[in-house]
Amino acid sequence: MKNIYVLCVLFIIVISLSACVTQKDTDTQCRECPQFAPPHPDWCRGGTIIPGDKDECGCQMPPKCEEKS
Repeated sequence: MKNIYVLCVLFIIVISLSACVTQKDTDTQCRECPQFAPPHPDWCRGGTIIPGDKDECGCQMPPKCEEKS
């Protein structure tokens, strides 16, 4: 009987630890990266297209246009 009790307690501990390890913060959950359509060819006429940075999930963000002075 004592062995069954010890096994049950160990089983509960293992389940609790695995639940804590697999639980993610809801603010940083990553889903599929968004797909952006290419900009219109005249979108950055006379400027320089700067590639977008990557967000916290590693997804490419949209490009930016840097106007030339």
